[in-house]
Amino acid sequence: MGLLRRHDNNIALAFERVMEYGKTETEKEFVDSLNLITNEVAKSDDYSTNEKLKIYELLTIIANCSARDRTRYAKKLIRVLR
Repeated sequence: MGLLRRHDNNIALAFERVMEYGKTETEKEFVDSLNLITNEVAKSDDYSTNEKLKIYELLTIIANCSARDRTRYAKKLIRVLR
């Protein structure tokens, strides 16, 4: 595994769509959408165990924080997903 390992961008793009739609969704719909991202990451072989743990941590924070704080954590998550 190299230091400049690249991942499939499809999950990152799907997460960006979830964040965009999340602005108009209810909290339950938003969390359900985040669960779909969690499942995609779990099935993917592109991420190491440490990367998956970091992704799960950030997804949990995003699901539990206020709507105005989500953007900060979303930027961090997108960096890990790519």
